[in-house]
Amino acid sequence: MASTRRRNSTSDPSLKWASLAWDDLETWAGGRSVARGRTYQRQGRVKNLAASKDGRLLATVIGGSRYAVSVWMTDDKDNPIESKCTCPVGYDGCKHAVAVVADYLDQLGRNEDVPVAQEDDPRWDKLSGDDRDGEFDDDEVDEETLDATPAGDKRGRQTRDDWDEKIKRHIFAKSREDLADLVWSLTQRFVELRDEFRERIALGEGDVDRLIAQARKELHRITSQEAWRNNWTGEGNIPDYGKLLHRLERLVELGHADAVARLGAEIIERGMEQVGRSHDEGDTAMELARCLPVIFEAVARSSLTPAQKLLVAIDARLADGYDVIGDAADVVLDGKYEPSDWSAVADDLTRRLSSAAGKRHESDDDDEGDDSGDDYSRDYQRDQISGWLSDALVKAGRGDEVLAVYEKEARATGSYERLVKFLIERKRYDDAARWATEGIAKTAGKLPGIASNLADQLCELARTREQWDLVAAHAAYHFFERPSREGFGQLLAAADRAGRKGPVRRLARHFLETGISPVQAVASKGEAKIQISRDWPLPMPEHLVPLLRSEYQIRQTPAPHFDVLIDMAIADKRPDDVLRWYDKMCAERKPSPYGNAWNGPGAHADRVAEAIAKSHPERSLEVYRQRVEQNLTRASVGAYETVASYLRKMRPIMTSIDRVQEWKQLVADIQVRYRNRPRLMEILERLERKPILAMRKARR
Repeated sequence: MASTRRRNSTSDPSLKWASLAWDDLETWAGGRSVARGRTYQRQGRVKNLAASKDGRLLATVIGGSRYAVSVWMTDDKDNPIESKCTCPVGYDGCKHAVAVVADYLDQLGRNEDVPVAQEDDPRWDKLSGDDRDGEFDDDEVDEETLDATPAGDKRGRQTRDDWDEKIKRHIFAKSREDLADLVWSLTQRFVELRDEFRERIALGEGDVDRLIAQARKELHRITSQEAWRNNWTGEGNIPDYGKLLHRLERLVELGHADAVARLGAEIIERGMEQVGRSHDEGDTAMELARCLPVIFEAVARSSLTPAQKLLVAIDARLADGYDVIGDAADVVLDGKYEPSDWSAVADDLTRRLSSAAGKRHESDDDDEGDDSGDDYSRDYQRDQISGWLSDALVKAGRGDEVLAVYEKEARATGSYERLVKFLIERKRYDDAARWATEGIAKTAGKLPGIASNLADQLCELARTREQWDLVAAHAAYHFFERPSREGFGQLLAAADRAGRKGPVRRLARHFLETGISPVQAVASKGEAKIQISRDWPLPMPEHLVPLLRSEYQIRQTPAPHFDVLIDMAIADKRPDDVLRWYDKMCAERKPSPYGNAWNGPGAHADRVAEAIAKSHPERSLEVYRQRVEQNLTRASVGAYETVASYLRKMRPIMTSIDRVQEWKQLVADIQVRYRNRPRLMEILERLERKPILAMRKARR
């Protein structure tokens, strides 16, 4: 306890607390913790606050659980405040510690007496330990007393290890007859112990079928439960797979791997269904996952053929839509197998693909024109099967068959990316380009993400083949579709390699200033056609045309990209241009009443004000003032914090032009206008760098 209650040098510890300013708390705990801690204090979550004679604060804070908290001040200038809490954060700067400090200062401000913390307060003991259970009861007697025990504590509480040793000596000291009587009485009192003996006896008598039936019954009982958890209240029902796991382990230990392997398929199927309908944060999945290592270990030990073992593991992975299997199946998949085993697996997966193709054809005939999500699910499942098939073919020594699989599946499911990557890795560049071009044409309409990725693959292929004009054409496509400062730089770098930097730069700047692209899709007789400026120096690859046509549908009236021009001017440190483009943006776009419309003036005001603060301080202050007024119209803590942040940014600018008094007057005016908003008043007080206690007394 000496380490958790050291004394300060001052004779009146409350004087140190009285000198604290909001800046001190924010430096110690951070603005977020200070804000949340103040919320806790205002909600009355700080209970039984007391202060030791040396100024150490002790309290209980009600959060998700009940936490013991202690905070104290030190003579260390770098770390003037320290704390300890039984919450997961544990040490300096948690919101619970901030709440305690705020409550203490609040009581001092009201001239209320703070009780003296007693030496035998059980919260000191809780804080002296290393456990982070969080919850505690003031009246509880812990089984474990951890390292730090107060000096002079004579209660003689003992650790868990001490009790384990005592219990062990007690048991071994008993005679055989006394021990038998004890065990028998315990089996009558504790159902779990009685079930343990029943299982041992049944296995000893060879009654495996009975245990399998019990395990299946337990499985049905568990998976019929509704799994849920309310994270606000902590209530819920999470199925416990522990008893089922115990039975599976026992069966495997005694050589009944085949029985567990058969039951395992049912466990995975029913368990996955339960995970799918559960309403928790993965708790049910974690419970199911506890059983998986035992199941796959049983599969590995079973009498199944090697190919059957592999298919069990592959099927489990295919059925896993929730990433539950993880590496549990590796004990089977990483085993030693002959090429003939993998060949048998490949043949089985090939038959499945053929069957899936037939079923899809029948479905397409029945539901012609139906673009439901079922097609996506079927295609995804086929892609997974074909992926395992390709692996099996390679391990079977039949790698020359993989290309045919990829080609067939590309047209069946749109999985062109895999095929193109496969061809590029084998340096079959012309074939890769041909398939990528076909893939873009087939997927640009319904699967634009795949089409875009294929275009990126073609760009990398052009880079590999040093076709710099094509690389620049791709950079231009991306820039004109989604203009940005980074995209502008990438376009110029690519155009430079292609020897076209000058004209590309001129036309790209013109596009940013007017919104008119030198390469765009335009309407012509009810369809989109590609229009290219005569001055555009780069080629238009055939494979990019479908992408431009597909994006024509979402084009809007051309407009300047002032946001990109502002970004570029800020990066180049050209404050005059920053202000020029910002003024144009404000003139052409109506500001949002909330001052922060997406990609409008409000979205860039902060960065603009910061960029022009030294060169145009008056304009910078004007922008900040507008932002202050916009946020003052919103009665929320978030808006108040934003107001304070802008006022902080304005202070050094006003100081640099000898207008400090004006800044103070601005803050004072806001305090008068909005004096009925106590939360805002409290946040503004932090700006003045005065002791918290002094400001509270002055306000009262």
